[in-house]
Formats: sequence, structure tokens, C-alpha cells
Amino acid sequence: MFNIRTYFKNNKKILPSLLVLFSLTACDGIFESIIDDLESMEDAVCETDTTTVDFKRVGYWNGNDRDNLDDVDYSQLTYLFYTYLTVNADGSLNDFDVDEEMEGFISDARTAGVTVGISIGGPGYASTFETIANSSSITSTFVNNVITFLEDNDLEGVDLNWQTPSDDEGELFEDLVEDLSEALWDDGYFFSISVISGVGDDEDLADVIDRSVFDYVDFVNVRAFDTDNSDDLHSSQQDAIDAIDYWTGRCLIQNKLVLGIPLYSAGDSVDTYADIIDFKRADACTDESQDRNYNGIPTVIYKTNYALSYAGGVMLMSLEEDTYKDSLLEYSLLNVMSETALGETVTLCD
Repeated sequence: MFNIRTYFKNNKKILPSLLVLFSLTACDGIFESIIDDLESMEDAVCETDTTTVDFKRVGYWNGNDRDNLDDVDYSQLTYLFYTYLTVNADGSLNDFDVDEEMEGFISDARTAGVTVGISIGGPGYASTFETIANSSSITSTFVNNVITFLEDNDLEGVDLNWQTPSDDEGELFEDLVEDLSEALWDDGYFFSISVISGVGDDEDLADVIDRSVFDYVDFVNVRAFDTDNSDDLHSSQQDAIDAIDYWTGRCLIQNKLVLGIPLYSAGDSVDTYADIIDFKRADACTDESQDRNYNGIPTVIYKTNYALSYAGGVMLMSLEEDTYKDSLLEYSLLNVMSETALGETVTLCD
């Protein structure tokens, strides 16, 4: 498919000539809208990315699922997010049970050198965030509540999980990100956002997010799964390539782009990776079995290596769906991702 964004990015010298041509012929405003569109494309040309990449190994964990948390080798991660801290339209936060057990897990992760944060929102909270962002007073309440939550629970940062702002919410999304970023950074916290893949039907939804928000975040977690693309897989190798191409085409610098990898299947059956290989270990070395598709070891190796060249990190969603049994530990996708990212060779499926 012809991508006009990519075309003008790669052929930006044509823009001044076109602008002159249309300006000379724009009598009575006939071509004014075309000129505006071309000027917008010119603004969208990305500057050369010369930033240094600090490769990130990010994991999400469902905070309500405590099984196996003490079996995780936290040294394989650089960032860990617990999910989800949910919000209300008045800016208040719902309870998230950070009890003594959870405090122990957070302490273990931090001892291993992991930066630990909380992911706020999640699927179904777009309208709630819209209401919050639409009011300066509610936004202030929300931001203050987030800061207080971090302080009370000894956490180090936030992932804003407002994945799909609608066409009418783009500016509100930008406003909320900017306000939250200012408060977090002023107090020394890190800040990321989660976005959808930008692949297939996701592209129109992703286009709503203005590239200016990238200046307000430390990194962006690209959820390159559940895609609607030409292949039959919900998170194929090509989907990862296309997602990285889309977001770098939106001027997201390499160091801030973290590629998401799913730990669950799609298809006739939705299962965790742990359940899949617990039934049949050989399924770890493929991406399809029993009318379902997922990411097996070869694909995780491929995506991690690709991200090492073209992104700033990889993210696993969600760690409780991985395997931590002693007899299956070598099949762990966290282990595969980490070893690959650190330059080690994984030969289990060779």
C-alpha cells in the first residue's frame, strides 16, 4: 500500500516546489486546503535521530495474580509495571492492593536493579480519561492523586495506559500527558505511555496521537499485538516490523520505542504461553498449534534482535502468563528475551 507519509518523508525536497506551484495557482483559495496539507506533511518530516539507545527490558504483571511472582528472575528486567491502577471520572483512584507481600516483591525487584512502576488505566478507560482531561480541576486532582500513590507505595514511575483516544480526544490526550509528565518529572519519577500498534486497522486510531507527546515521556510501549493485518497471526514478525516502521515514521526516536511482545495466544482458543507449553513442550518452538497462534521462542528471538537494531527495548505482556516451573524454565520467554537482548545465543529450538 502506498504510504504518503513515508513518501514525503523520503522525498522532502519536492515539498518547496509543490508549495510554490500551488501558491501560484491558488486563485480564490482553490488550492488552499492542498497547501495546508502539504505544509503539514513538511512539518511531519522527522529530524535525523542521533540519540544513544539504552535498551530496555520491560515487563507487565497483573497485580492481582501473585502466583510465581517470587520465582521471577528480576535481573532479566530493567522495568517492571504492575497493572492496572484504575481511575474514576472525578480523578480519584481505585484501590490497588499493595500489601506486605506486594511490598516484598517490589523490594526484590528493586534489589535486582529493576525500576518499578504502576500502569494506570487499561482497556475500557478511554472515556474516563477524556472526562478527566476535559477539566483542569479534575486533571489537577488526578495528577496529585497519582503522585501521592507513588509516594505512599514507594514506586518509581507511571505508565499511562490510555491506548486509543478517539478523533475528538487527541488534544485532550496531549494535555493530560503534558500535565502528568510535568508533575512526575519535577518529582523525579519516570513516565511512559502505552499505544497500539499502528498496524492495519490500528493506524487510524494511532494517528490521533500527536507526535508532540513524545517529548513528554521517557519511552513508549508499543502494543504490537492483536493486530489486524494480512497474515493470520495476531503478533507476527512482520507486525513487529510494521509497528516499528509506523511509530518511527511518526518521529518517535529509537531509544523511546519499546516493542511489545504478547505471552498469550489468539484464535479459537486464548491461552497463556505457560499453558501451551505445559501441554506440549515442542509447541514452544512454533507460533501455531491447535487453531491458535502465539509467539514462540524463535519469534521472540527474532523480535528482540530486530528491536536491538531498530527500537529501544522490548516489552512482555504479561509476565504471569510465562512459565516459571523448574522443569520448563529454559522455555521461559522472559529468559529467551533477556538472553537475546544481552547478546547470548539461545539454541533450544535449533
